[in-house]
Amino acid sequence: MGFIEKKLRIPAKLDRIESACEFVGGVAREAGMSDDAVYHCYLSVEEICTNIIEHGYHYHNGDKVIDIVCRVVSAGLQIIIIDDAAPFNPLRLDDPDPSAPLMEREGGGWGVFFVKKYMDRLDYRFINNRNHFMMQKNKA
Repeated sequence: MGFIEKKLRIPAKLDRIESACEFVGGVAREAGMSDDAVYHCYLSVEEICTNIIEHGYHYHNGDKVIDIVCRVVSAGLQIIIIDDAAPFNPLRLDDPDPSAPLMEREGGGWGVFFVKKYMDRLDYRFINNRNHFMMQKNKA
């Protein structure tokens, strides 16, 4: 069985992230994903795109873009987020400690932590001078 692929390119601006999330949510709904799965995809795309703009592009987005590729595969939905920032693998970040007292918790890393919890498969590759972060949400 093949797969269906849909693509979107957005300017790397915080006010455009919602359009990327809506795009992914729409593809997830078309793929027959549950409401919870659609929500997890939406939140994960929001987090990764925000991190790219804030940490990868340092808000100096100018003419920078983020590409989003959605692939409906037999297992569910793959979302590949592609950017031109310096190579960075978010999967190498240490997870924050959710059992630590609130006042002792570090401020960063929580978004990627939740992406790891929400999605069923994650992969990072640096291909042709671009970051490719793949997230997969399986059908329930």
